Order: sequence, then structure tokens, then C-alpha cells
Amino acid sequence: MEWMEFLDAKSKGVIEMLAEKNKDIKKAYDLLQIISKDEKARMLYDAREAELRDQLTRIKSAENKGRAEGKAEGKAETICQYLEANFGIESQALQEAVRTIADLDTLSRITSRIFKVSHLDEATALIQVSLK
Repeated sequence: MEWMEFLDAKSKGVIEMLAEKNKDIKKAYDLLQIISKDEKARMLYDAREAELRDQLTRIKSAENKGRAEGKAEGKAETICQYLEANFGIESQALQEAVRTIADLDTLSRITSRIFKVSHLDEATALIQVSLK
């Protein structure tokens, strides 16, 4: 609550009162005082903040990529399990081909249709068409 008041404060008096009550706000206020007086310090602070934002963006991007890769692996595994259960060892080469597919959309298309095929040649054709 105090932090919200600090961030919304319009007067120096309110900020100083909050700084007296809360040591963390005091620390932040003191840092802001230093930064606002020293242009070089402010530039360093801004650069550091920009780097932190960039790091967060890279982390978020990596997390999203990891999730997509995990979903793709899961779909490929589902397809391979279906092929193994229905066509056995004869589907081994096709399973290996499926495991090389990394595109989530392609794997989703295959997954949505694979359960309708009843012969290995149909499954092979479906996967080959989906790759094009």
C-alpha cells in the first residue's frame, strides 16, 4: 500500500513522509535523489533498467519457445504411439520421420487426422502431404 502511495505521490512532502515510515521506500527515494542530480548516474541507471528489461524479454521468449517445443514433442509422441499400436514394427520408419518434424502446426494437422486412418499407407500419405 505504501509503495502505491509512493509511486502515485505528487508532492515531495508525501514522499518524504513515506520514506520515514518505510526503510525500503527511503532507500528507493535516496537512490532517486542521487540519480536525478547526476546525469551520468541517471544514464547508467537507465542503461541497467533497459538491460534488465531485455533480459526479461529474452527469458520470456525462451520460455515460450520451450513450451512450443514441448507441445511439438508431445504431439509427435502421440502420433508415434498411435502408429506403433496400430501398425507395429512396420511403422518404425514412419515414426522416425514424424520425430524429425518440429513444426507444431504440422504436427497438429497430422494429429487431428491420424486417428481416422486404418492402413499404414494412409498414414504415410497423410504425413507426406502434411510435410508439403
